Amino acid sequence: MKIDLCVDISIDVTSPSLEQLLKGFVKAVRGMFEQFIREAILHFGNEYMKNGKLAKAIGSSEVVWKTSKGNVMTRIATLFGNIRVPQLQVRDRASGKRFFITRTLLEIGKRQRIPIITKKYLGLMGSLAPLRVVNKFLSMTSGVKYSLMTIVRAIRDTASTISFGIDEKETGEFEADGTGLPIIKAGKRGKELEILAQRTRKGRIRIAGMVISDYKKGWKTLFKPLKKALRRFKEIFLVTDGDTSPIKGLEGIKVILQRCLFHIPHEMKYTLWKDKVKRKSKPWKYALAKILEITTLKRIRDDPGIAFNLIKWKRNLLTRLIHFCEKKKWRNTASYLSAAKPDIFGGIERRISGGTTSLIERVMRTVNQRINIAQWSAKTALAVAQLRGAYYYNGFDV
Repeated sequence: MKIDLCVDISIDVTSPSLEQLLKGFVKAVRGMFEQFIREAILHFGNEYMKNGKLAKAIGSSEVVWKTSKGNVMTRIATLFGNIRVPQLQVRDRASGKRFFITRTLLEIGKRQRIPIITKKYLGLMGSLAPLRVVNKFLSMTSGVKYSLMTIVRAIRDTASTISFGIDEKETGEFEADGTGLPIIKAGKRGKELEILAQRTRKGRIRIAGMVISDYKKGWKTLFKPLKKALRRFKEIFLVTDGDTSPIKGLEGIKVILQRCLFHIPHEMKYTLWKDKVKRKSKPWKYALAKILEITTLKRIRDDPGIAFNLIKWKRNLLTRLIHFCEKKKWRNTASYLSAAKPDIFGGIERRISGGTTSLIERVMRTVNQRINIAQWSAKTALAVAQLRGAYYYNGFDV
């Protein structure tokens, strides 16, 4: 439905420089939007009056205009600031009862200070960028600013509309990981964000669930609402960084566990440091070269026999590396590799083409890009993580 809009706005500018003209136009945006809304609600008000939609929306049999002049105004918060629009009023022909219809037409609840759509925009922007950046951007483009708590509340309210879960049309392959968060009164990284991601058939991941808890204690809470859907898979393939705590929340579900092969060399640098092995010394380089040779594994689809023989050979290499570490008295490294050995190729042996690198690390980096900027309450930190996860990986948008 086309709406003809004629705008008559007076803009005061001090010079013809582009800077001054941009500032002048920003001041005019709010007035233009106000006029656009006024024309739109009057247009649709008349249209809905004719086709009976308006009467049905307010629970009446037939309505007529009480006033369409808009002498009474109502204030609405938008991305262009608070705008004032007329309170259009109709009357029930039979009872004489009067109804204000402006908010009905705009699909805004009664006495709702900030409309849901405005909250969604503020919430998504607040989860993607620092709060001051959001306000700076808004002030540059529309000349408006919102308080930091208004944006925080918008983040929470928007996140409350998001729900995660298992998509049974996608694969039975999952990844689980946790990351520390700077929660207020809980220390620098006093709480842990725990995330379960599901791999899609296109090789991507989507968020299936997330919680914030004490370290390694939230997995049962995370898996509880997901178990029914998980049981529909005969077995699930789970990639972790070596942390076995997610398994505690998967009782009654058959799990094929696979160590993330990316994490093993990364974690081994830490164990070598604990063993006081000099960084970049010949023994240090030898050990890292061997573990990289072991954990570098391409998918082999043509002949499962080739894959099994390759894994057998790599297991022998790992056994030799463990013996080498024991001879060098690198107790921490030998213990770490021994613990990793049972699950290092567990998934690949059962599913020859199963992926071994955890894509969930990208999710953690995506979350931490925003979380690391400040300290948060657990409620707001979870809301930010949910919004970012849903936006980047689950297709959420406003």
